[in-house]
Amino acid sequence: MAGGKLASFILQKILKSSASAMPGKVAMTIYPDILKVVNERCQNKIIITGTNGKTTTNNLLTHILTREYPLVLSNLRGANMPQGLVSAFLHHREKHYDWGVFEVDEGSFKRVTTDLKPDYVLVTNFFRDQLDRYGEIEKAFQDILESLEPLDTTLILNADDPLVSNFRKLHKRNIYYGVARNQYSTLQQGIVESRFCPACSSYLEYDYYNYGQLGGYQCPDCGFSNPSYDYQITGIDYQDHQYHYQFKDKNQEVQDITFAYEGIYNAYNCCAALSTALEVGLPLERVARSIEEFEYHLGRMENFQFPEKTVKIALVKNPIGLSETISSASLDERKKSMLFVLNDNPADGRDVSWIWDAEVEKMGNVKNINKIYCSGRRAEDIALRLKYARVPVELMEVDDDMDSAIGKVLNEEVEIVYLLPTYTAVFQARELVLARLE
Repeated sequence: MAGGKLASFILQKILKSSASAMPGKVAMTIYPDILKVVNERCQNKIIITGTNGKTTTNNLLTHILTREYPLVLSNLRGANMPQGLVSAFLHHREKHYDWGVFEVDEGSFKRVTTDLKPDYVLVTNFFRDQLDRYGEIEKAFQDILESLEPLDTTLILNADDPLVSNFRKLHKRNIYYGVARNQYSTLQQGIVESRFCPACSSYLEYDYYNYGQLGGYQCPDCGFSNPSYDYQITGIDYQDHQYHYQFKDKNQEVQDITFAYEGIYNAYNCCAALSTALEVGLPLERVARSIEEFEYHLGRMENFQFPEKTVKIALVKNPIGLSETISSASLDERKKSMLFVLNDNPADGRDVSWIWDAEVEKMGNVKNINKIYCSGRRAEDIALRLKYARVPVELMEVDDDMDSAIGKVLNEEVEIVYLLPTYTAVFQARELVLARLE
């Protein structure tokens, strides 16, 4: 592990980098079986996979567990390929961990579970994401399904995604979580990744949608439908720029929970983390309190407080994520400006056509917009998409220099600024915002 430790030191001390993946890459080149060491040193292991929500759920669950256990290992910065897990281990190198909690990229799931055997696997959802890397979502589903078959593990599944709940066919110990019909549910949905029954391929019927293909579904031909819930958020209210949830566990005990980060998708992230924490034996009241105390620092609806305005950074990386972030902004009636940063680096996915699948037309529901800036390597592309969504051109300005664009949007006389960067821009955007806070 000396090579990995040296790489971590150089990157952190000399280049001032987060060193999230490179040390692990070096270490795996020198010692390919290092994930087996991680497996041996973690007494209990949880893997979180799926398309959206992995990083938030991973950070939430790790936050909860560290309140109860002294030694928890996790890849908290979102580096979710094998080298990212190894890098997290190299940064600490304890001889024993009570828990290992890891988010794992869908495309890396098979490689990781070859050496790291999870006691629990939490699956969030399946959406189209970086098609140039993953292919269609059916391939990601099939790869994970095949990798799960030989594992002796408990599955914690999103009951509201038919693709995820289809893992019930593995006949393992399955635990189901979800979000009940609520005031933000709809009868129609613009982006539904899979409209067909995963059991018999007939057309699914929906009673309601929460977002994407997540909702209440049933197949009129074979009867495939949402499984019975072990854990469920049964009510949602939005007040004072935060969500209030009613959460019900398998004993029908109800707990009111406040979560400071917006988005219906965060109801699912909270429910997933709560469900897993309760399943491993933690008490509901303490878990709920941990959720309410959670603070995020990774650009997922993260807030920065300036003297005269709030700056909110929200990562957007696929159609459903962008659509839901715009929906969240539409609930905010404060005077606002927005900055979209669209990159096409390898980690973002070279193909940016996904912005045309997103419901950018929802921008028409966003109130009190002062100005919209477009930046990044593909600034003109996002500007064109906004124009086709009938956003007035006089509201828009293109500046492909993100530092310059951030400076402009922060000078706007507004109450809140929304920064919507893609993956490779999110950490740089945070650094540029933090530099202006100093």
